[in-house]
Amino acid sequence: MLDVVERLKFLSNAITPGFLARDGINAAFKCPKCQHKDKVKLIVKLDDEQWHCFVCGIRGRSITSLLAKYGSKGSRSEWIRQFGSVEQKKFIDEPEKEEVLTLPDGFIPLIKSLKDPDYRAVQKYLLERDIDESKIWKYRIGTSLSGKCRRRAIITSYDACGKLNYWTGRSIDEMNMKYLNPKVERRDVIFNEIDIDWTKELMLVEGPFDMISAGGNTTCLLGSSLSSSHALFQRIVGNKTPIVLALDNDVKKKAHNIAKLLFNHGISIKFLNTGEYKDVGEMPNEEVLNARLIAKEWEPNDRLLHMINNISSGSMF
Repeated sequence: MLDVVERLKFLSNAITPGFLARDGINAAFKCPKCQHKDKVKLIVKLDDEQWHCFVCGIRGRSITSLLAKYGSKGSRSEWIRQFGSVEQKKFIDEPEKEEVLTLPDGFIPLIKSLKDPDYRAVQKYLLERDIDESKIWKYRIGTSLSGKCRRRAIITSYDACGKLNYWTGRSIDEMNMKYLNPKVERRDVIFNEIDIDWTKELMLVEGPFDMISAGGNTTCLLGSSLSSSHALFQRIVGNKTPIVLALDNDVKKKAHNIAKLLFNHGISIKFLNTGEYKDVGEMPNEEVLNARLIAKEWEPNDRLLHMINNISSGSMF
């Protein structure tokens, strides 16, 4: 049986005073990192031990990691003694190891004048996609002179603290696997959060190249899905950030589902119309800016109308 009261009491002493939610499982605390005035923003699940702050975005999958970073001295070891598994108790005095993501071997920024033919080929590929030196600087794009990421444009991502949290390597040769990515849980990644202003309207696109084409206050989903378990969703809701959705034309159903989810959590949503273009990545920057200015407010009836229209046309997508 889960000793909820004892766990809550322990964490209240080790971190900040907290209280139990109505469900009897989630506990709410004032975040020890951002010290947000609303103490319910750091949520800790006392059953599976996952935790996150809706405001600053810190998160983890075990209470031991929370205590290791923000708990009082000795609280992590004491937690394991009182509530840890038999396996955890074997390593009770060992410090928690933090996984560190690194850039691909041989990474080098694409802002040099090198004679290496592969390096110059990646530069040419980016120019053909309207990505000039200013954008290479802004989005910290590079390539590798050796290893599996040679002849790939590598777009890097950094969290709010400037720590590398993701990268993606796009091949310039169509015969290769198009993208290489690190083995990172994507739902935990907010792509280039270091550049995001949560107080302003934020555009959501699918991939990094869409993000570069869109410019402005934009981030990418690294796909076409967003759920309540994603760090990006939690930061949007925590900051009540208005959203412009600009997903590809072939995933309209998913876009409407994302809009409904955010709308139900009090978020203002707009839909950007890409017109004759397949996606934002194909649009000139000026056209993206104009489309953003006239983006239509999303309403629940829009999703219903989309479903009805696709049923009548014999499609469910």
